[in-house]
Amino acid sequence: MRLDDLVRRLDDYFRVPDVRGDDWAPAFDACYPDPYWRDHVEPGYEGRWDGLMVRGTPDVACVATCVFPSDRIVDTLAPETLLFSEHPLDFGDEPGFQPLSRASFQALQEVCAGFYHVHAPLDMHPEVSPSRLCAHGMRVDVDDEYFPIAEGIPGGAAVIGDCDATLDELAARLHSYLGPEIPVEVVTRPRERASRVAVVAGGGAMLEPLEQSIERGCDTYVTGNAVTRCRLDFVRANVDAFNERAAEAGVAVIDGTHYGTEKPPQLAMVEWFRARGVPAEFLSDGPK
Repeated sequence: MRLDDLVRRLDDYFRVPDVRGDDWAPAFDACYPDPYWRDHVEPGYEGRWDGLMVRGTPDVACVATCVFPSDRIVDTLAPETLLFSEHPLDFGDEPGFQPLSRASFQALQEVCAGFYHVHAPLDMHPEVSPSRLCAHGMRVDVDDEYFPIAEGIPGGAAVIGDCDATLDELAARLHSYLGPEIPVEVVTRPRERASRVAVVAGGGAMLEPLEQSIERGCDTYVTGNAVTRCRLDFVRANVDAFNERAAEAGVAVIDGTHYGTEKPPQLAMVEWFRARGVPAEFLSDGPK
């Protein structure tokens, strides 16, 4: 398939032209003291922060999806492969956000078909958002969606609903859904039954979505970074404040790692690409 045709389909599916405020500038400034990335990204990417980041060959032979892009993943890509991800940066617990090397940018531009990512449009998507998919995998009966992380598009990055399961049963369902390589932990256990379950996949251990969840009756909160070894000060501060407030409110917390809870959309997108006649595979590189 022609790259431009596939990009148009992706832009439509994720409503990329309408997105505003999905700002990655602070993370890029921290990761790239030498901003060589600007030599390789598409005109208009900076400021938009979603969609086609790096343009490569005009034809796409296949697509590789991943949770976090990395030099390791780029090194494995065959010619004319389009890399698809939620994030524009690698992210590991230690040390935190990590850049792509100049060599990776050059490979994506000169050998591969390029790099396309969507962050807020994926987190807020009505079909393939990680929170929605994880809730479905745990058999949570979703009845509300909230916590938008960008403007211009509907939806939210958090969902909530009822679930008739114990905390251990809910954690077991999540572990079965995410796969055997993903650790799932009941972090706090103020009660045995899950009941009203909020799901905020990825880096959702933050006060704002927790408070919005408590307002909606949440007594169990499923996320991906309530247990973290990340050395970034702002991440540790967010997680510490989150855990303190959850304990104060008597909210049970279940953690499935940042990587693990954002894995399901990448598997779903493999099927999306295949349904449109493009060979695709998921590249595992975690948990981190």
